[in-house]
Amino acid sequence: MVNPARRSTSAKKRMVRTPGGNVRAIYKTKKPSKATCAICKRKLHGVPNRSVAHMRKLAKTEKRPERIFGGVLCARCVSRLVREKIRLESGILLREEVDITHLKYIDMMKR
Repeated sequence: MVNPARRSTSAKKRMVRTPGGNVRAIYKTKKPSKATCAICKRKLHGVPNRSVAHMRKLAKTEKRPERIFGGVLCARCVSRLVREKIRLESGILLREEVDITHLKYIDMMKR
């Protein structure tokens, strides 16, 4: 019977031939998926995809970029949001013309 801890689907089972000629099963944990932008769903740069245990050991600056919405939005979407916020404040753009998903992040931005 398999050890109950090994029955999880979060570990990949690999068959490996040992130096003695035996074939044994080794269990490797799967890598977590890459972090994605909340708006455009592109992969985020500067955010490691490591296990929770390994991420806990990293410093705060190693976990995500030191930018507004770093680790949540990509640089392209942030620059687009900044432009929309400035246009909203100056009156060039109306609040109804802005995408609903963008409004949430525009409201979170500091003045």
